[in-house]
Amino acid sequence: MKRSSWLGILLLLMVFLGIALIDSSAKKPIDWSETYLFRDKIPFGTYVFREEIPNILGTDRTYTNFGESTYELLSNFDSLAFTQRAIIDISEFHSIYEHDTKSLLSYVENGGEVFLSGKSITDEFLDTLGLYFELLDYAKFRPTPRSVYYTLGQDTARLYLDKVTNMPVFSKLNPDNTTVLGYLNARGRALPNFIKVSHGKGSIYLHLLPAVFGNYYMLQEKSYNYVTKALNIIKSKEIWLSDYAYNWTQPRTPLRVILQQPGFRQAWYLLLFGLVMLMIFKSKREQRAVPVITPEPNKSKEFAQTIGNLYYENGDPGNIIQKKIEYFLFDVRNNYQLDTLKLDDERFIKQLSSKSTVDLEETKSLLQLIGHYKNKKQASLADVKLVNQKIEDFKQKANFI
Repeated sequence: MKRSSWLGILLLLMVFLGIALIDSSAKKPIDWSETYLFRDKIPFGTYVFREEIPNILGTDRTYTNFGESTYELLSNFDSLAFTQRAIIDISEFHSIYEHDTKSLLSYVENGGEVFLSGKSITDEFLDTLGLYFELLDYAKFRPTPRSVYYTLGQDTARLYLDKVTNMPVFSKLNPDNTTVLGYLNARGRALPNFIKVSHGKGSIYLHLLPAVFGNYYMLQEKSYNYVTKALNIIKSKEIWLSDYAYNWTQPRTPLRVILQQPGFRQAWYLLLFGLVMLMIFKSKREQRAVPVITPEPNKSKEFAQTIGNLYYENGDPGNIIQKKIEYFLFDVRNNYQLDTLKLDDERFIKQLSSKSTVDLEETKSLLQLIGHYKNKKQASLADVKLVNQKIEDFKQKANFI
């Protein structure tokens, strides 16, 4: 192997070593993404919640994780055991469509309980229940994490959440079957963000503050107490906990395992960069010289000038004037979208002057000159020069291309 190749490999190894040392000593950024997955120990994962839920609801209940969608879970449930089961699903967004809605309402109607916590819930599902939610009106309330606090029912304990900036509330409720369980408080008003919807023998609990179940807040006493009070409204002895989430931002390529890990991802990009650099340097050293081929010169301008001179010297001056006028009027139509049938029309003259930014009197003078020569068959070379000069002066002032 050539000495230069060894030097290149040594330099590449030194770069890799330097990057590894810098990366190992650098402080890793905090991942604030809202996954709400039990395995995640990031601020908005739910590892702590899953570990603590037996202490929150009591050890006399059973707790089961399920990894499929709620619709798939309900299709596998035994209808005879509906009254003894509750589903808890904490996600950033809840997408519940027609077939999900039918299964879920059938389950609740037979005595099941469903607790959904998310920043948004599909409008189709809420419409079925006679509900509607929207974000807190900034113009009216000017909400900030310091000015907004959360309460439960008649409990006077206030909960401030410093990392929550998305503040949805229920703006429409169905009084026939809805009970308000919790509020978002802003500027002296209590707005519902946690409700109970009775349906048949069971209940649906809709909660619009999923962040409080995240690890960041579950490790704080006030948030922990809030979660305890919010969940203890559930009566069922058998609890099913959703650990199902579809991350739309997650890479879908076969390399997703590599791309999801920061170290693997950096190594992969460095490998690609090294291969590209290798190809560049190897191609420079080994590829034969490419002969330089001079392109044929473009002489279309000279050709047009020659034809123009011949036409000017041997052609009919009257015909030249007509062509010049026709090209000028075509430019006017093309650039300003004006009708050029009546050149003496006052409205047309004013519009042309306005759009071309050329003085009105000068514009009028040019159009009168064009009108004079437009239908004139006989002309001299002096007339050609006069018409050409006037038109070119106008085009220069109007910035025609």
